[in-house]
Amino acid sequence: MKVSAIVLFLTISISSFGNGWIQKSDFGGEARHRTTALAIGNSIYFGLGHYNGGGPNILFDDWWEYNPATNAWTQKANYMGGPTYHAAGFTIGGIGYVGTGRIPSAALVQTFYGYDPATNSWAQKANFPGSGRRGGVGFAIDGMGYLGTGSYTSDFYQYNPGLDSWTPVAPIPTGGRISGVGFELGGYGYVGTGSVSGATNDFWRFDPGTNSWAMMAAVGPTPRQEASGFALSGKGYILTGDDFSSGNNFGDMWEYDPALDTWVQLEDFPGTARRYLTCVTLGNYAYAGLGTNGTNFKDFWLYDPFLSLLEQNLDNLSINAFPNPTTDVVTFKFEGLENVQLHDLKLSITTLSGQVVISEELNNSELQLSTVDMRKGAYLYSVSYQDKPLKSGRLIVN
Repeated sequence: MKVSAIVLFLTISISSFGNGWIQKSDFGGEARHRTTALAIGNSIYFGLGHYNGGGPNILFDDWWEYNPATNAWTQKANYMGGPTYHAAGFTIGGIGYVGTGRIPSAALVQTFYGYDPATNSWAQKANFPGSGRRGGVGFAIDGMGYLGTGSYTSDFYQYNPGLDSWTPVAPIPTGGRISGVGFELGGYGYVGTGSVSGATNDFWRFDPGTNSWAMMAAVGPTPRQEASGFALSGKGYILTGDDFSSGNNFGDMWEYDPALDTWVQLEDFPGTARRYLTCVTLGNYAYAGLGTNGTNFKDFWLYDPFLSLLEQNLDNLSINAFPNPTTDVVTFKFEGLENVQLHDLKLSITTLSGQVVISEELNNSELQLSTVDMRKGAYLYSVSYQDKPLKSGRLIVN
């Protein structure tokens, strides 16, 4: 077999990604902000919220299910508490819990409800025992829910779903807070940013075992409120927000490493800078959308940390096909992704007209394929992630 050298023409196609973010179908309801979102089972739920924009204050009680498999929204049973905005919640045991917030009369409520997606129904639960409030945070740890802060309060409470009861826990050791960010990470609760007599970038860790709080590293150099955040794959993330109410809107994004207690700035959120972006995680991904900068939004995004790592390492990625030309077998070797765990990568060989000849998942850095059933001629090969092309080249079969 005669083997000759060939120049591989590699291309990069990442413009459709946007720094680990992929835009999905717009939210199914009207554009709004101060919404509530939960992940329950295999679906995402968004709803409630309001818009004003210089006009009347319009509140919502609609509740929408997003199916990641079909990228489609379906309206579900309206929230039992009626039109409400700036409510908080968490998910435990396949039930989503939502409560507190502000209602059309401007009253701040303590009501609390559970949503069961299996029956598409809401059920009233024991009222939140603190004062009525909006802009609090909620998260779940080891089968217990936690809800606190909001409306410049600092108290926190634990919810037991089996007993449908609340127990006070240690308050966050700061002044009262509103419009902060809260999430569970590694068995701890984390709360930070928001307004404490003005925007702040402080960050606190709650230990349910000792019922105590510890101050952690501040979130970047800039105080912010009305931000958003989530925990994913062992890291915490805080993004967007503004420096004072209806002030300068941010689009930046920060990643927290709990082992090092450090923050690293990532590429900006690719959507419009805004406040009141709402985030939630499901599986290996985060989902974020809605919010306002004076204009209300309904765009919806998926964040994939693996895609972000791919983008950071893409310049180092090389693909070697040998022998090339080939007559029977070709081996593809991938270099430059040694620090990235491969998954959902696919190598495809197509005709020049785009017909797929071979498609194989990549689980390691080397893949050998038979070309004995391929006609002689030129082919294209490409490596893709979730059907998005990363790099490609040309293969000759003799």
